[in-house]
Amino acid sequence: MALKVRSVDPEGLAAQYGISSGDEILKINGCRIRDSFDLGYYSSEYQLNILIRTKDGKQRRIKIIRDSMLFLGIEPEPAPIRRCQNKCVFCFVDQMPAGLRQSLYIKDDDYLMSWEHGNYISLTNLSDAEFSRIIDQYISPLYISVHTTDKALRQKMMGYKRDFDIFKTLKRLSRAGISFHTQIVCVPGLNDKVELERTILDLASPELNTLSIGVVPVGLTRFRSHLPELTPFDAHSASLVLSLIDILRRETGSDIIYAADEFFVLADRAIPGRAYYQDYPQAENGIGLLSLLRAGFGRHKEELIRSLDSEGADYLLLHSQAAAKEMGKIAAQISSRLSKASFSARAVRNDFFGPLVTVSGLLTASDILGQHASQPRQTLILPSNMFNVDGYTLDGMDREALTQRLGRKLLLSHPFFEEVS
Repeated sequence: MALKVRSVDPEGLAAQYGISSGDEILKINGCRIRDSFDLGYYSSEYQLNILIRTKDGKQRRIKIIRDSMLFLGIEPEPAPIRRCQNKCVFCFVDQMPAGLRQSLYIKDDDYLMSWEHGNYISLTNLSDAEFSRIIDQYISPLYISVHTTDKALRQKMMGYKRDFDIFKTLKRLSRAGISFHTQIVCVPGLNDKVELERTILDLASPELNTLSIGVVPVGLTRFRSHLPELTPFDAHSASLVLSLIDILRRETGSDIIYAADEFFVLADRAIPGRAYYQDYPQAENGIGLLSLLRAGFGRHKEELIRSLDSEGADYLLLHSQAAAKEMGKIAAQISSRLSKASFSARAVRNDFFGPLVTVSGLLTASDILGQHASQPRQTLILPSNMFNVDGYTLDGMDREALTQRLGRKLLLSHPFFEEVS
């Protein structure tokens, strides 16, 4: 397997030495190049002896001396994504209806994407050669889905057949200097209570290079036919999880154990301040987002109020049910300061996925249309994370189409109130 060049920057070293799109990079300094990580890892030397296969199938050797500050300038073709082979009882992809964007049905379990993008991986699908590569090339930190350190229970929850001990594997990685962030998807009746305590204590062990431990509640949609019956968290069980985490943080003296925002919302407990989350290592996992929302509004409040008041419009900010309490406080502050405009906020029910899904990233255009198609004179403000990088909602509608269907002006609130546009 070689790395195929998608494009070459005309200002880079590769272009100067005749490497072009469609070429394949076979080796650098005698080391095989399989993907973009190898390219970056082996191309940092002062002298590069590169073996390529050109578009016409001929092999060519190129010697590059880095006698300038020029970058290499190679954009590789994306490597195939390693797919997950597990059958987790709580898998969210298995709980999605047909007809959505194809990318939403991809179950990735790719260690390079984990290192580069913070995607959580199981480690169960890696070969000995791949573990050796992680160690030899120091691919760290990784983001690892643990769920439980009990060998038999993890196999049951994740549905794999191979003999695999996650705790021993994490110790092996730790001895080699590899660090990792970990997550526990907590399922009532399976890996909560005593099992959760054991897992957290194992992960907090000084034997491991654990950077953070995130505990998140199982996410359940209304599309669970032919799937195992699971129990959702309620106010009582969420409160028990928070109490357990509080106790373990105190007893272990470890401040790397974090509970997801949903637990605080369900238990009707105040969202912690910044000190609890430190540098927010698991924000992408939904841990600390409401704290960041609050802090972001504090930073941008004056600018936001001036911008809204200058338009003199009637604004309705739509948000997730999980953010209702924080957004209510924010809306009250904004409204009290406006002289020309009016401002209110309202939670959107997730009728598409069901009442147990309460986060803004899983809101759909159909729910916006179904609940807020009236009052065309009112300007709607939606969370920008409803839309993917290509500008589409989960159910496939872009901003322009949604605006036309609503028949009213539509603004997007960017993460943590950095911008409303």
